[in-house]
Amino acid sequence: MSNQIRCFLFFFFIISSVSLFSQSKTQLQKEKEKLENDIKQTNNKLNKEKKKKNSALSQLKLSNRKIKQHKKLLLNLENTINSKNTIIKRIEKSIEQTESEITQKEKEIIFSKEAYSKLIYQTHIWKNTYNESYFLISASDLNQLYKRKQYLKQLTIHRSNQIKKIERIKRELIEKNEELSQKKNDLITEKQNKEQLFIEQTNQTIILETEKQQKEQIVSKIKKNELFYRNQLNQQKLQAQEIEDQIKTIIEDEIRKAREEAEKNNSGSPLTPEALELSSKFELNKGKLPWPLTKAKITERYGVHKNKHIIGVETKNNGIDFETDEGQLVRVVFDGTVSRIFYIKGKGKAILVSHGGYFTVYSGLKDLVVKTGEKVISKQKIGSVVTSESNGATELHFEIWKGKTPQNPVKWLYKAK
Repeated sequence: MSNQIRCFLFFFFIISSVSLFSQSKTQLQKEKEKLENDIKQTNNKLNKEKKKKNSALSQLKLSNRKIKQHKKLLLNLENTINSKNTIIKRIEKSIEQTESEITQKEKEIIFSKEAYSKLIYQTHIWKNTYNESYFLISASDLNQLYKRKQYLKQLTIHRSNQIKKIERIKRELIEKNEELSQKKNDLITEKQNKEQLFIEQTNQTIILETEKQQKEQIVSKIKKNELFYRNQLNQQKLQAQEIEDQIKTIIEDEIRKAREEAEKNNSGSPLTPEALELSSKFELNKGKLPWPLTKAKITERYGVHKNKHIIGVETKNNGIDFETDEGQLVRVVFDGTVSRIFYIKGKGKAILVSHGGYFTVYSGLKDLVVKTGEKVISKQKIGSVVTSESNGATELHFEIWKGKTPQNPVKWLYKAK
């Protein structure tokens, strides 16, 4: 491999490393800002819940979320500190290399000055020994005259080049010293930033311990009134079952209609050819479906959730719950048809969208902009999310069904894991 190729590959590696590192640094900063904002929002909601009576369960949910957010923030700080260590090591290595280059330049300038001094001395001796004109006219022939003239010319050029070389090395030495000074300043700045991060990390650790203590106080409150909160959870469980039965009944009705339509067309399948094709396309997009909200975070996941503090109580979620900002618009995750618009008690309006053999459910809506029977396309807006008057939360409940069986939406949505 030629030296040019080696140099190119080295340069490319350095540029790529710096680019990737800068990207990582920016991502960590953005993540930190987002986590700090999330903690602030959760804290505001928790403070509101504390003012209400019999809200310990809601407080516990928010407290758990806040603790998770603080843990993520601590991890972010740890990653940022590691990133700073990488910067510091890189700068220290660069300083070492620059100092080595400066030492080499200093040796080079000493050597060049010595060589120039010898050249001047030799020239002085020669001029005192020989007369330049006599040196030229004493040549035995024209060829020797030409050679002597070229020799004197080369001597003059050599002296000039030595002066230029010394000046060039002086300039390079000044530049390298300025570069070294800048790197040392950068090193001081990065070390100060790292120290500040250590202080922040310590403070966040103290805050996390305080949050854990406050959580234990909430748990203690729940245990003192266990019967009341057990009944509250059981009531929520009954409401969830009623909603599940309601959705299942609507889906069964839609499946029956689809079967009747298929029978009319003698397709020999419970779905029409068009519905079968749509169902197949939906299935191919598993793990790639867009989120029903452009800005949201998952607050409760699919499945059965056992209560850690009240033995024997568990809640079931047939979908996932998203928390978002007030007024956020909801969008369809895939092409389909609005099969049903219905109302869920205590949750607001809901929309069932058919995607052949699959169904998606969006509940907790208001200001709908679609109607029953309307064909919709992926990412089309269908309404906005209701903001609860009781707790101020703006939450969307989202489900995916394959026929009569609920699916885990996390496995279907893009990067929802």
